[in-house]
Amino acid sequence: MNPRSIYALFGATILTLATSSCADDGKGAATESPPNTGGLTANTGNLCEGLITHRQALPIEILPKPQPLKSYIDPAFGTSVTRISDTETGQVVKPQYNTIQAWNADESRILLYHTGGSDSDRGHHIYDGFSYEHIEKIDIVANDLEQVYWHHSDPDTLIYTSVNYQYYGELVRYNIKTKSKERIADFRSICGEDGIPTSGNGVMMPPLDDDLYGFRCNTGTDSTTGFSYKISTGEMQTLALGEGTEYDPWTAPMPSASGQYFFVTDKVLEKDLNTVRFSLDLSEFHSHSSLGKRANGNDALFATAFDPSPSGCDGGPDKGVGSLVVHDFEDKTCNVIIGESYGYGYPGSGTHVSAVGFDAPGWALMSTIGYGQFEYLSNDEPAPLLFSEIYLVNTEDASHTACRVAHHRSFGKAAEDSQYAAYFGEPHATLSPSGTRLLYGSDWYDSGSVDSYVVELPAFKTQK
Repeated sequence: MNPRSIYALFGATILTLATSSCADDGKGAATESPPNTGGLTANTGNLCEGLITHRQALPIEILPKPQPLKSYIDPAFGTSVTRISDTETGQVVKPQYNTIQAWNADESRILLYHTGGSDSDRGHHIYDGFSYEHIEKIDIVANDLEQVYWHHSDPDTLIYTSVNYQYYGELVRYNIKTKSKERIADFRSICGEDGIPTSGNGVMMPPLDDDLYGFRCNTGTDSTTGFSYKISTGEMQTLALGEGTEYDPWTAPMPSASGQYFFVTDKVLEKDLNTVRFSLDLSEFHSHSSLGKRANGNDALFATAFDPSPSGCDGGPDKGVGSLVVHDFEDKTCNVIIGESYGYGYPGSGTHVSAVGFDAPGWALMSTIGYGQFEYLSNDEPAPLLFSEIYLVNTEDASHTACRVAHHRSFGKAAEDSQYAAYFGEPHATLSPSGTRLLYGSDWYDSGSVDSYVVELPAFKTQK
């Protein structure tokens, strides 16, 4: 039966499953469980503990959409998944993007974006980071829904570029407790009155000290200016983008997690934005990627690659093709972590990477859609490995293991019944700072709306 028909049959009734533990044999089963509450304690030693790590193809059991704030046990992987939003037809509640942190510094709050509802509802909303209950819409108007950043150490602070008439084009600091706004910088001297500064189409989180930012002037032309801004000193550096340069006009220099380098197109630049440290061995610089840190502290780009690297990715067996490839900015190395030679097949379409778990360096969260293969959501045949999956990877593990977490069951851009931009149905899974939880969006078999879901990994613990 078609999954849309299954959804229509069951509506939003939650399916209660029987469970046992999250063992590598896969299925078993459990009872509906409430979300965790309380303060967070995390054990990030082995985030894959209790997760399935085999490479067997598994069927995707058809499930009715769970009720808001109710949990279910994923029948293939045994993990606890909670729907944390409550949408109606045509509405979207989703994480901003896989490269942007959804949780604040202490994981007590979650930032989600609402669209498709009333004018008063559209915008950024705060949810409780443990009970997952909706708290409020916040009074900010950002230049892009993806470009609102939690501060890495202050759990009450968000930083964004505003398009509100009072703060137009300015970098603003917003306090979620006092609801106060503070002007940080005005970039009209570089971008003019109408050239709104933006982080570009490859937006990334700021460095861990939240002091250095990268932008380009969105002038709508084939030539523009990229620039950096250091909050503590007010120092700015510029970089010509677009026609006559090596850089596309829609890109912007994105600072690395340490703040020591900038990434733009296929180049790693020094902080002066003019010295090229080296060129990354990328076949397509616009493939999905995420800046983060390796376990040894090195800055790195965690990326997906569908074509061989120009230089062969340091002679690896997959020549740079893989669902997950790590490019080290210090060692200047290229390493395929999840690829065909390790039993995972060619990368699935709609694969995204999230390396924003800053207290869990070296870990990457992946989501794959698999456009053109949705028949596997509506039969009992095992689905291709990683199709419609959320999976976690320790990039330092020599076994090249993907720890399989959940099936997201989303049609993404292939949704036909949406009254919203179907792109919003892509999972864009993001890892929490501790790495012990993850959040993703799903249209749930093209159900007509998009909700957000949280998975609490076995490594996640709370204290009452």
